[in-house]
Amino acid sequence: MKNLLEVENLSISFDTGNGWFKAVDGISFGVAAGKIACIVGQSGSGKSLTALSIINMVPPSGKIEGRILFKEQDLLALPPYKMAQIRGRHIFSIFQNPMNSLNRSITTGKQLFEMAVSHGAQDKGKFYRDMGKILERMNFSNPYSVLRKYPFQLSGGMLQRMVIAFAVYSKPELIIADEPTTALDVTVQKEILRQFREIRDQWGATILLITHDFGVVAEIADDVIVMKEGRIVEKNGVRQIFNYPRDAYTKALIKATFDKEVDQTC
Repeated sequence: MKNLLEVENLSISFDTGNGWFKAVDGISFGVAAGKIACIVGQSGSGKSLTALSIINMVPPSGKIEGRILFKEQDLLALPPYKMAQIRGRHIFSIFQNPMNSLNRSITTGKQLFEMAVSHGAQDKGKFYRDMGKILERMNFSNPYSVLRKYPFQLSGGMLQRMVIAFAVYSKPELIIADEPTTALDVTVQKEILRQFREIRDQWGATILLITHDFGVVAEIADDVIVMKEGRIVEKNGVRQIFNYPRDAYTKALIKATFDKEVDQTC
């Protein structure tokens, strides 16, 4: 299957004052169209920086080398205005805490419509109808009421699901989700992961999901990229990773995840 995204020899360095530190060190991987790929690793592994580099949001102090090909176009070579056209419309990012991305004093529906206008939407009524249908499919019992609420009136899980619903509305080719289930309870986490699977299966979206949790990987991934200290130590299909892990770090992460789950059920 053809890759929608190709990362080639990507390095991201920062000037520490005592020399350059490579936070991401020469990594390469592909994400196949219509699949869910997970980048997994502990804090500091470089996984979130890798995701930020794809949407050209690495801090200005960072120096990026390599190529990031999206539909065979090198994103790192694009001028800012071209990248702005791709970001949101063709590549949609979902961050860990949607509350930090939303204005608490404006209703969620109004904010999402303003984002939709920047992507070409014009009819507010049609936007609300379309979003309402998507939210209904995501098991919101009263979607239009939710769109009239302010962010602080909704739980973290509901806000995350609304952002996912907006991603469905936007119909991007690639969705990047950075730790979308962290700090959510297990029930909400499973619902959000189920919705990501439905986005892949029903809408044909390609998803790159960033996580530290191999439990999430087991639940959702088609392909897995394991990162440690800025490098890829292993990458393979999800079955191969779990059944035949090669790297000691991968084995340790899997063991730690499922030992913890066993402890919690005892």
